[in-house]
Amino acid sequence: MPRRFLVSLALATVLAAVLWFAVRSPGRRAASSADAEEAPSARPVATTAAPVARPVAVPIPPPPTLKSELADILALAEPDERFRRLDEFWRRWFARDREGMFLAIAGLPPGDERAQALAYALPELARTEPNEALEHAIRLATDERDAPVFASLFDLFARQDLGRAQAWLARVPPGVGFEPAWRAYMDVHAQSDLASALAWAASLPAGAGRALAFETALYVQTERDPSAAFDLIMKNLEGEARDRSLYQALTRIIPEDPEGASVLIALMPASPQRALAIADAVRAWADGEPEKALAWATALPPDAAAEAALAAANILQIWARADPAKALEAFAALPAGQMRDAAVERLAAELTTASPEKALAWAAGLASGAEQELAMKISVGTWAMQNPAWAADWTLAVGVDPDRGALFGEVLSHWAVQDLSAATTYVQAVTDPRALQAAAVALAPYLAQQDPQAALRWARELPQAAARDEALRAVYRHWLANDAPAAQAWAATPEGRGATGGP
Repeated sequence: MPRRFLVSLALATVLAAVLWFAVRSPGRRAASSADAEEAPSARPVATTAAPVARPVAVPIPPPPTLKSELADILALAEPDERFRRLDEFWRRWFARDREGMFLAIAGLPPGDERAQALAYALPELARTEPNEALEHAIRLATDERDAPVFASLFDLFARQDLGRAQAWLARVPPGVGFEPAWRAYMDVHAQSDLASALAWAASLPAGAGRALAFETALYVQTERDPSAAFDLIMKNLEGEARDRSLYQALTRIIPEDPEGASVLIALMPASPQRALAIADAVRAWADGEPEKALAWATALPPDAAAEAALAAANILQIWARADPAKALEAFAALPAGQMRDAAVERLAAELTTASPEKALAWAAGLASGAEQELAMKISVGTWAMQNPAWAADWTLAVGVDPDRGALFGEVLSHWAVQDLSAATTYVQAVTDPRALQAAAVALAPYLAQQDPQAALRWARELPQAAARDEALRAVYRHWLANDAPAAQAWAATPEGRGATGGP
């Protein structure tokens, strides 16, 4: 064995022995024990010491150049110019310093400017960094004006990756972005695979998300097969979402099949949308088959009494244009009540448009005094809007009893709106006391509105005392409502005290 090798082996053995004794020495063991005592225990230890305060995160400001330029643009007073400059600004800084841009957006208060920035920046970012875009949206889009950005994002997410977008819906918290996100995702899903979208909606637990998913998918179903959609809506939606969706389906069914739609409408719960659907069905059905439409309206359930009354009135009005005799015959068969009262108004107006004299003759022949009064008032008022002079002549010619006096006043009120000068001129030739009194009361407010003093002079010149007193009181009441100090000052004069009955 070579000598050099033996020497090296001996030195290695000695060095190892020295190191072993150093490690096992008391001083080393003491140091190790001290280290162990100073090291924190791995087990939790109860303590009453105050927690150590964490450092507060200091907001990072946007770059000074960006901040200064943004402030200058926001100071612009003209909205369109500010919008145009901001659009160019955000596009330029997105390409130049995306991080600085989002710091600037975070510093904007809620409003149109922040909504504009988010509407550009987040969809643009989502094309390459969808996860980051969603995080920014959740953090920054918290105002109602920011809500549309969630629709833009989830429309894009769903087109990029339907499964990932579906999973990301769970990250959207309740608030402004929840509904837009769910609707946008579900619209893409339903448009691409309606059966899959409906199955997924059915698998969701009850809640806002499930309702939004079903409503959106069923809107797509409505576009393709509204009758099938109607059944699914009734089974899967509740409340306002159900009512909105049912009406959407019916708007597609009614123009093609009003009779079939009427069967579905009868299945709807009471709601404003059901009232709209009833009115739509009546308009579509009454032109061709008014008898069937009226029979359906009279058979609507008790909780649709108001809608049924309006429907019957509409049907009879439409029917009277084509066949007034049949329409009046159908009206006569209606039982007394809300439906008949509504029909009287519509028929009186419709018949008057064709022939005022015939309409008034029909009104005068109604058996019920209340119906007769209502029909006469509607007919005369309608005629007065068409030709007030003729309406006034007719009213005077048939004799002005108390009821006719009220009708004459109705004519003059309509006439005053159209031509106040002509109406006052006409009244100057009236000699019947009741007619003149009714006319004076009807015209006085219109004259007082223009010139109270002139109205008083007109009233004082009326030839009959009763009409003069009524007119003066009517002028004073209207004047008092419009200019109390001036009216009260006049009432305090001898003339005013006599006219108003004051002391």
